[in-house]
Amino acid sequence: MNTFKKKINPLLIVFYGLIMGAVNKIPGVSGGIVPIMFGFYEKLIFSFSRLDINSLIVLRKEGLKSFYKHINGKFLSLLLLGIIISFFSTSLIIGYFLVKYYAQTLGFFSGMIIFSTTIILKKITKIKIYNLIFIVSGFVIGITFFLISPGKEITNPLFVFFCGIVSVSGMVLPGLSGSMILLALGNYKLLLIDSVNALYYFIMKIVMGHGIENLDLENKNLIFLLSVFAFGSIIGLVLFSKALKHLIVKYNNMIMSFLVGFVVGSLGSVWPWKSENFDDNIGSLFLKSTNSFYYYPNNLNIENITILASILTGIFIVSIIEKSNVKN
Repeated sequence: MNTFKKKINPLLIVFYGLIMGAVNKIPGVSGGIVPIMFGFYEKLIFSFSRLDINSLIVLRKEGLKSFYKHINGKFLSLLLLGIIISFFSTSLIIGYFLVKYYAQTLGFFSGMIIFSTTIILKKITKIKIYNLIFIVSGFVIGITFFLISPGKEITNPLFVFFCGIVSVSGMVLPGLSGSMILLALGNYKLLLIDSVNALYYFIMKIVMGHGIENLDLENKNLIFLLSVFAFGSIIGLVLFSKALKHLIVKYNNMIMSFLVGFVVGSLGSVWPWKSENFDDNIGSLFLKSTNSFYYYPNNLNIENITILASILTGIFIVSIIEKSNVKN
């Protein structure tokens, strides 16, 4: 299976990166859902799987050009460019909408995810009883993850390294949020807020002409932990992508069946009708997590109409992009 031959539309790949970066702004949502929605999941996994010892051998023996081609560098570079741009722009816009129009924004992404399940289903060539078993298994695991209670913070470097390995799975496994894993492990605030803020503080110090000696011990330790976390993430990315590449090639129907259930099960992370306090007047309760009540709306007021419109908009956008991918 060669997934690198398909012609790359540079602007489209950058756009995918923008969406991946933006989606990660939503608590509990996996950036890995984006490759499924837009039909480049296998290409992403196969590209990541090339980042290994063999690629370093290619770099040493054949040079940078061969290395770049070996890892599908053009695709990964464009995707990373979109993610970086998103960090400074699109994700800020999404952050604004999450504050001002939280339910509608979640509805929009719910629609995108709902339609993405049909894309995954099309990749299943034969429907058998084992497919149903994998779908149910994926659903149970997916719904379990966003119901997990947060753990306690642990600053041990070995544990932080482990956090990096397992949390990056959210980038390659659709429906599984890396931030949600860190929340369950207790290190969400430490690694995605405090450490990132410390790095930002350090960069600003450098830009303003100050040296690292002006950085206090706490911030130095946070930057060290962030480095350990980043290294663990790189290792995890290579390991997970290689494992998934093998599974996709050998057991494609099983993996796609599992992903269908997993994505549907994790849909609760972007379910737009939820509240910290439940009132019978707002709808019918069907699920309760550690900090939220999930319900079906029982009336069509303005807010619910706008949420439904957002869901339909999300479905429409993904369907249009899918048709474009098919034509290409």
